[in-house]
Amino acid sequence: MLEQETVRIPYDEYRAIGELFRAHLQTHEKQLRAVVAFGPLVTRGGTYDIDLLEIVDGWGALTTVTFGSTPDLPLRGLLRLTVLPTQDFEEPHQASGADARAERLLDGVLERLQQGYEVIYENPFGYVKKVLTQASLTTAGTSPLTFLDTASMQEAA
Repeated sequence: MLEQETVRIPYDEYRAIGELFRAHLQTHEKQLRAVVAFGPLVTRGGTYDIDLLEIVDGWGALTTVTFGSTPDLPLRGLLRLTVLPTQDFEEPHQASGADARAERLLDGVLERLQQGYEVIYENPFGYVKKVLTQASLTTAGTSPLTFLDTASMQEAA
């Protein structure tokens, strides 16, 4: 297996992620289960666009919103925020009320998480890795090591 270089999120983008996280932690209180950065910012670098996944207990349905820079949250690129109910993250193929479009979006997010991710927040500790490892075991042709290797490399950095 080829060893991948660890990509560090630039300071300005990490600061923006932190500001959004603090605001959403207040908004969702104890319902916020995880905030995960993924996509090219984490896997390749060389971009200012931020892809974030928030997993929230009791959230209605998968929601994806794209934001540009605002005075309250200055960004150098775009922020693509995907909010997912806990149940849909833990059991993606039994997503609540999933129509075909939502199911494709969810599959796309999970596929991109396989390429690499960085956990910003999770409760309890190890939650994201555990769920993704279980998901990879039930997905034909996907090695659980894909999740573990990428996550481990980023945790070690």
